[in-house]
Amino acid sequence: MALSKNYWTLCKIDLTSYDVSGYQRGYREDLLLPVQQQFQIWFPFIAELKELSSQDDRKIQATLLSHFLSQNSASSNSWNIRAGLSLRCYISHAIVHACQKLAQQFGDRYGFSHLDLLYLVLTDDGKIKSFQEASENSESSYPYFWAHILRKFNAEKAGLWNWTYLLTRRHPELTRTLWVEFGLSLTTPWGKLNDIKRYQMKTLSPQEQDVVEAFHAVYRRDRREKGARGKCPEPSESQLQEMRDRLFPRGIIYNSSDELLEQLKTIAQFLQEQIFNPTEILPLSNSSAMELEFLDEHRDRAIMDAIEGVLSQRLQKLQKSFWYSEFAPHFLPSLRLIYCENKSQSEVARQLNMNNQSQVSRILKLKQLLKQIREQVMEKLLQILLKKAELNSSQGVLEVNAFDSLIELLSRYLDETVFLEAAKEISTPRKYQEMTSLFAEKMRYYLKYTGLTQNMQLYAICRGEWHSPLLDMAVLRKS
Repeated sequence: MALSKNYWTLCKIDLTSYDVSGYQRGYREDLLLPVQQQFQIWFPFIAELKELSSQDDRKIQATLLSHFLSQNSASSNSWNIRAGLSLRCYISHAIVHACQKLAQQFGDRYGFSHLDLLYLVLTDDGKIKSFQEASENSESSYPYFWAHILRKFNAEKAGLWNWTYLLTRRHPELTRTLWVEFGLSLTTPWGKLNDIKRYQMKTLSPQEQDVVEAFHAVYRRDRREKGARGKCPEPSESQLQEMRDRLFPRGIIYNSSDELLEQLKTIAQFLQEQIFNPTEILPLSNSSAMELEFLDEHRDRAIMDAIEGVLSQRLQKLQKSFWYSEFAPHFLPSLRLIYCENKSQSEVARQLNMNNQSQVSRILKLKQLLKQIREQVMEKLLQILLKKAELNSSQGVLEVNAFDSLIELLSRYLDETVFLEAAKEISTPRKYQEMTSLFAEKMRYYLKYTGLTQNMQLYAICRGEWHSPLLDMAVLRKS
């Protein structure tokens, strides 16, 4: 049963919103009056009801979806747009419910609230009007979550409330945050093994690959024959025995089904601890490694330069931000707590008296930060390689295929020696991972030095007089 007002009030993120009891809701409900008026024209009797039956909901959603999908780039009108906005209002309420439900189920045990999740999925501001606009303005995989939900929605197979709830629990950034920051995985070990990707298989040992292949042969076959969908349950005793029988001719022997079950869980745990969406990496050949040995010295310097440049740029951006300027003084201390004291983002929030983990996450954006640093290091080392080959002048000529091969080689070199481990560190809960990578070592060196002069740096940024501490050190040495 759903309130009919859900079809014309849009939930928007607002961490300053509280209810009458003083409870921090984290969102507000904006009334879209034109949508309400149009809804009452379409459904005059239903609009007067405080609650709707599931049958009424399904009829409304099918009608609204039909109106919304009839629009196109050449001919769309307010009638179609309001139908889409009405569905999006409904979706926003379902998203809030999903986040609240997750917090009720797991929040006390894992230390998070719905506020830590809302900002990841409650992203509709009501401005984008159509699928085409959403695609044209897309900058990431899930920039407009409502568009993803409606593209996949079939009113004949499911209600929009349950469909939104399901997709919210599967949202990549939400599931990643729950795992990385709080150690909660919403996927069962059997779901991970059932959906293992090709690049993940390559990270396993030959024996582990044989175990997973036996699991797939039995488990996937049975799910396919039963037409099973949704949550993957623990394999049965008979399934485990059949897997053991399949592994025996390969010389892989498990003395009991429990022993095999534990091995499967161990493999699933390893897959969970891998970075999300990792780059597929092939091992460097010996000759390639020898060719790149000379880059080690340049690489370390390039990392330090990139850290300095990216952190200073991020600090300036925060200082100028309308929403986040007040948090700029927390930027470097937050990084120090994470890289120097191995704190989780939740612990950082508590230590710096911030509202919650989500604030820390939005300020730091560690995944984006690492990507920007990698790009700068890549660019610096590419110039060094081209210079070594005397290809940095107008006379230098490099074939397209040779240049692509150089990029690929350098990318693999940096990922294997620096960035895969660094990415894994920020994608694994602190209780499972310490900051011991080369990147973390360089970050600690920089942060410990800047810790002495943070207030001076912030003041300089405000005045537009930023100076590099590492550059200043170099100048002092020369003088």
